[in-house]
Amino acid sequence: MSLRSTSLSFLTILVSVSAIAPTVAQAQSAAPMPPLPKNCRPLPLVGGEGSEVTKTASPPGFRVPLPGPAPSVGVRNNWNTDWFVPSGQIFRTFRVVFMPRESAEFSVNATFKYPDDSIDQFYRERGRPFTMNQPLIIEEPARSDLQPFQINTNIGGLRSVGVKYTVMAAGCL
Repeated sequence: MSLRSTSLSFLTILVSVSAIAPTVAQAQSAAPMPPLPKNCRPLPLVGGEGSEVTKTASPPGFRVPLPGPAPSVGVRNNWNTDWFVPSGQIFRTFRVVFMPRESAEFSVNATFKYPDDSIDQFYRERGRPFTMNQPLIIEEPARSDLQPFQINTNIGGLRSVGVKYTVMAAGCL
C-alpha cells in the first residue's frame, strides 16, 4: 500500500467520523426532561404553548433613559419565562426543572408572584457551572396563606449567551 492510498484511507475515515459527530451531539442534546411525580401537573406557559420551553440565552438587556417624558429605549433579553398557576387548585409545592442543553455557566432565579403584588424569590444562583443534560430540580412550597398566580424564572448570564436550555414548571398536590 502506498503512502498516498494510506493518506486517502485516513482522510476517508476522518470525513466519515466528522459526518457522524454532529448526529451524536444532537442526540445527546435532546435528552428528555425528567418525569414529574404523579402528584404534580405541568403549569401552562404564559403567552406560549405547553408547559416547557427551550431557549437559547440571549445577550443581557440594557436600557437607555431618554430626557423628558419619552420612555427609555434599549434591548431586551429573553431570560424571563412565566407560568400561569390556575385558580381553584391549591398546590402544596411547586417544581421548576432547568436542563442545560450544553455545559455552561448560568445564573438561575425563580420567583413566585402573588395576587397582592408581592413576590417571593425562592431560588437564586449566580454564575454556577451546569453540566449538559443534568437537570436542576427546584421544589418549593408556596406561602401557607396565599397561592401564587405565576411562577417566573430568569435564566441567562454573560457566559451562557448562545447556549440552549429547557425549563418547565409544575404544581404538586
